[in-house]
Amino acid sequence: MDEEDKKNIESSEEEFDENYESGELVKCRFYRNKVPLKDELVMVCTTELRDMGANVILLEYDNLEGFIMLSHVSSRRVRSVAKYLKIGRREMMEVMRVDEQKLCIDLSKKTLKADAVDEAHKRYISSKKVHAIMKQTAVKLKIPVVQLYEQWGWDLYEIGFEHAHDAFRIALADPDQVFSKIDIPPEHQTVLLETIKRKMTVNPLKIRVDFALTCTSYDGIEVIREAMLTSRHEVNDANWNVEFKMIAPPIYKCEVVTHSRIEGEAKLKQALSIIRRVMKENHGHFK
Repeated sequence: MDEEDKKNIESSEEEFDENYESGELVKCRFYRNKVPLKDELVMVCTTELRDMGANVILLEYDNLEGFIMLSHVSSRRVRSVAKYLKIGRREMMEVMRVDEQKLCIDLSKKTLKADAVDEAHKRYISSKKVHAIMKQTAVKLKIPVVQLYEQWGWDLYEIGFEHAHDAFRIALADPDQVFSKIDIPPEHQTVLLETIKRKMTVNPLKIRVDFALTCTSYDGIEVIREAMLTSRHEVNDANWNVEFKMIAPPIYKCEVVTHSRIEGEAKLKQALSIIRRVMKENHGHFK
């Protein structure tokens, strides 16, 4: 992971680090499982250094306590745990053993691989953003966040999207594509969407269509010009700016920048339909 990626991750953590931890309303783990699976990479924070290792808390699992033994701190010989672990530091560790009854988690750093750590770190950042949105939604609805997770939140991880964060991103542009797959009440949906819009930004899409225009009449150039100007006049307004440009005769392009692919494609179809109509009226050809 390069320095720029680390800075982006750090800024993301600061942006989404909500100060709700003391409230029972928002006390909950990130995922459906109450404890991590063996071999899973988890984000931890070291809380206490001891002679035989260190105590940590698992940030994704509602600060569940874990322990890393001195022999698992590094693949090298470790004489002092303080040289490898610092109180308050957040880092990835691998789950070695899980006692679900006693909620005891043993961890290790000995066999961590850089690429696996990077992937786990990205997952943690995405999950933390989702968790921040879920907590704010819970506060606004005055419903415990664990109840929202149980009702529909954790389902977002299991309905075909790469991550629940991707589901939120898609919901901004096409809510039905996401919410039709989960059992979420209309009131919850409204508050959740408002929260997502405040907490997330989506890069706009540029959608482009190439087409050919020809007209062999005396004023053929003017016919083509009129077709594109008419289309531009009819489809553009305060919310839309469809642009028409020549690539090389007889090929032209029509493009629009939008946050919604569905609406953008519909707008381009409308624009091309107008061009086709004007060209036909003037004995030109659209292809």
